[in-house]
Amino acid sequence: MNIKMGTQTFNNVSIPILWGTRAVLQDTSGRISVIDLSGTTARLEIVSDEAARHVEFKPTSDGFAIMDNSVELYNYNPNEHLLRSISLNLPDVQITPTATRVGSNVFSGNIVSGFGVGLIVKEDSMGMGAPLPPALAKLLV
Repeated sequence: MNIKMGTQTFNNVSIPILWGTRAVLQDTSGRISVIDLSGTTARLEIVSDEAARHVEFKPTSDGFAIMDNSVELYNYNPNEHLLRSISLNLPDVQITPTATRVGSNVFSGNIVSGFGVGLIVKEDSMGMGAPLPPALAKLLV
């Protein structure tokens, strides 16, 4: 897939941002979608800045929290395009028109080409340009 997210350009990349086991995508209007790839089947959680149908969520003061069996997994603020982990133990990810922020790290104007994952975010590390991790549900684009 070829996609531009904020100022990052991802060419021939399967998943632009992998936040734990969640693919984070942005459409040409700047809206965010999140796909959970942890199971055997990919599952939409956020589509175009809104909670996907059939996903358990709870409204919050700045957006909504995605839930799993009454456990809050993460919060999404659609005005700030900010994903904030609640129980996933991941650093925040924010996509702005000028940069992508992961925790306290700011990325701006990068091109990632020919990798399975453009930006990979884990509990204790992150990197640019990585292969697809094994055991992820297949993301069909």
